[in-house]
Amino acid sequence: MFGGVSVETPTYDVIAKKDGYEIRRYHKQFLAQNTYEVPTNTDFASKSGTGFYPLFKFISGNNNKQTKISMTAPVIMQETEIDGGVKRTMSFIMSPSTFTSSDQVPRANDGNIQIVEQSNSRDMACITFNMSMSTEKNAEKEKELREATHRDGIQLSSNKSDVLYLGYNPPYTIPYFRKNEICIPIINQQ
Repeated sequence: MFGGVSVETPTYDVIAKKDGYEIRRYHKQFLAQNTYEVPTNTDFASKSGTGFYPLFKFISGNNNKQTKISMTAPVIMQETEIDGGVKRTMSFIMSPSTFTSSDQVPRANDGNIQIVEQSNSRDMACITFNMSMSTEKNAEKEKELREATHRDGIQLSSNKSDVLYLGYNPPYTIPYFRKNEICIPIINQQ
């Protein structure tokens, strides 16, 4: 309720702490992903249940092994603009302490949910912020991160679908106490 994260989170190495952000390299992880479409100009927070609930059912036992899988944080979201709308992908990280290979991860009964392995060999620039995620808030924080990295001679990916929006808390958490992050892959450093 007050922003504490009481579930497993992915491991990463902090490569550098900078003014207002840090550079990280995440370890290998497996993601359960659900992709869905929303109309253009749909606020970032809207329609999130479309991505969330099928994933929650999957970890609650709607899988080929009828196994419950521990919830982790953060929930990862990405967006890609498409003709007539936006394609969103929501991902749950499969418990790194439980799943060390993809064949250990149960397969979803829902055909829209895919299990993806991420090697995470790229360095990511990440900014942390509180309050609720919204299109406006995310744009403000992404701009802040891009300006700070540019100032430091770091070039970030300009591909919108590479931007990761990380939400750590349940929706009932008071916005002031929420932990959110935006991470963008680094293309080049001086």
